[in-house]
Amino acid sequence: MRLSAKALINYGSVNQFDYANQWIIRANEPNTLYFQLVDLDQDELRYMAGISLAAGVVVTFPSVDDAQVIAANAVQETNDKSIWKVVLSSIQKPNSGSVVFALTEGTVTRKFSVLNLISVEYLNEGSC
Repeated sequence: MRLSAKALINYGSVNQFDYANQWIIRANEPNTLYFQLVDLDQDELRYMAGISLAAGVVVTFPSVDDAQVIAANAVQETNDKSIWKVVLSSIQKPNSGSVVFALTEGTVTRKFSVLNLISVEYLNEGSC
């Protein structure tokens, strides 16, 4: 099994959202980022985590500066076990690029990265 995550945008409910190639967010604003776990070996069939075991996902936004790495616990959608969200406060400023996921089910942890999943816009910083 090869896990991955697909970015969800315009999220309203488990039946109302759009898929996107990446999240596009603004720094200095609170952001709620939704994603769906998928199994790449099953033609991107959604992966229902935590059906028989407790599950958790940690989403990490890497940085070359260790002090700027952001790791946040995701929250699972109660009505669809494949959909999760991570909430970033206005002071959490991830870098554009890849995002690392760690899915834990019971005692097993699977880690994977999604390349170029996030694009962060910095408005009015360092300009006139």
